[in-house]
Amino acid sequence: MLKLDLHLPETVAAEYYQAADLLNQRFRDANAKIDAKVLMAFALSRYDAEEVCGQFDLALRVVKSATPEVFNPALK
Repeated sequence: MLKLDLHLPETVAAEYYQAADLLNQRFRDANAKIDAKVLMAFALSRYDAEEVCGQFDLALRVVKSATPEVFNPALK
């Protein structure tokens, strides 16, 4: 297991905390409460290497170019 310390903008972290609150309200009868940090770990762990590269590729194209070539046909 790898331990990772992240510095997130407060607005980003707030979204995960709000999501945890909403899920805990929706699943009141669950034995364990959902934690925002668990949601963050879940979001990070759901991608394989190709998907991570695709996300960063898109982000870099958007940052570097005024008119990025969108490689994902679903985004056209």
